[in-house]
Amino acid sequence: MTTETTGTPGTPERTEELPARDNSTLSGIVGARATALQSGYLRKVSSSVAALAQLRRAVGKEPGSVPEILVHTLHPVFARGARSDEPTHDEIAAHHCLTLFALHQQSQAKWMHKRGVRLGAAMRQLFSPDSPPDNPVLRRFAMLSTADSPQELFHHLRGVAQLLRARRIPLDYGQLAQDLSDWQRGGDRRTRVVLAWGREFHFVTATDQA
Repeated sequence: MTTETTGTPGTPERTEELPARDNSTLSGIVGARATALQSGYLRKVSSSVAALAQLRRAVGKEPGSVPEILVHTLHPVFARGARSDEPTHDEIAAHHCLTLFALHQQSQAKWMHKRGVRLGAAMRQLFSPDSPPDNPVLRRFAMLSTADSPQELFHHLRGVAQLLRARRIPLDYGQLAQDLSDWQRGGDRRTRVVLAWGREFHFVTATDQA
């Protein structure tokens, strides 16, 4: 088990016991990089501030199109199985998650990457159960769930990151990276990802009720 503190360094909101994340996996590497970047950003470390600014400039762009961020978005683990110069599913997922994280963290005084907060659960916090049927968050979730191309999905995720930033709601970007990698593979993997998001978004959990 590892102890993860949420909030700003020096003024933690609470401490949670979470299973250790394997730092040799896509989710572990992306999560560790987001943690390091947000820690440095909140301590005003110049290299972290500059890195997040570079990552923000690459939001919505293709992996590899902004060379200065490759040090943050590439890793040998992500390139496993590569058969051409095209980015792998993991490289695409890491690129979009870390650039969206940089957008989400901008001008925030608390950590916006938080272990254990999956996409559906984070979006659930944006609306109340008595919201009208035409609530924009419900529409946004429906568009995410029915996206039929990576470009469409990433476009909607950018809007979600902006909504979460406005409400200071964190998200687990390591888990999101794994979700996006699986989603791109289609078939049952995509179905399971969308199902997991839907369960988190529509069902009230014990944590919600606490």
